[in-house]
Amino acid sequence: MTTPRATVVIPTFDHGPLIGLAVDSALRQSVPVEVFIVGDGVPEVHKPFIHDLVARDSRVHFFDHPKSPGRGEHYRHAALTHARGEIVCYLCDRDLWLPEHVAHLLALLQTADFAHSLSLHIRAGQVEFFAADLAHPVYRHMMLWQVNRVPLSCAGHTLGFYRRLPEGWGDTPPGVPTDWHMFRKLLGHPDCRCASGTLPTAITFPSPPRKGWSPQARLDELRAWQARIADPAQRQGLLLQLMQLAIRSRDHEMAAFHAERMQHRAGT
Repeated sequence: MTTPRATVVIPTFDHGPLIGLAVDSALRQSVPVEVFIVGDGVPEVHKPFIHDLVARDSRVHFFDHPKSPGRGEHYRHAALTHARGEIVCYLCDRDLWLPEHVAHLLALLQTADFAHSLSLHIRAGQVEFFAADLAHPVYRHMMLWQVNRVPLSCAGHTLGFYRRLPEGWGDTPPGVPTDWHMFRKLLGHPDCRCASGTLPTAITFPSPPRKGWSPQARLDELRAWQARIADPAQRQGLLLQLMQLAIRSRDHEMAAFHAERMQHRAGT
């Protein structure tokens, strides 16, 4: 069996068939991976989707657990004791990766301990980008103390650095996003080297804007995006489109920042 370059952790609870598309995007990576599906009280009606994935591909492993009080953080830590990859990448059970995502993070993590691809969300047909260069003190401070700029599906770290932490995945304080709490443990370590990618290799579909959507509507959305990602010509066009949108978003953000500074100076 080929040794995996990366361990892919997919936490899951109740997204049913959506996880099949997420796992498929992980298995289509351009470098060898192992996929850990970490269940946190998965309903019995949804388990056949996961068992089928495990039966079809030996790279997929299911860690089945009862529902925890939180998001199953301790289950993620326990799963990582079995990891064989050089790096650990995270994928939400309703997101998709381009085939180059893990290779992109592997390249970044050659000289870093924590890294992420260009962060974005798909919201009601619009793309929302989150500017971040964690090698810059301003963004690192922002991530540590103000707001998370990195969706879970965009993030990765070396397995070696994770195992050096005083504490890995664990209980999250009330009111704090689980992934942000873990990222701050990594970024708060004085030896943590960070890298921020500029390629949009992870496509994220947050659940709050889709509240009230039927399971079929969620599935149809992901299938449409999966078709674009699977076709090389469409994928290249998608990548260029996202890069253009990201540059435009950055320009608008910079313009707003300069306008705010000008108003501040005018008022002093």
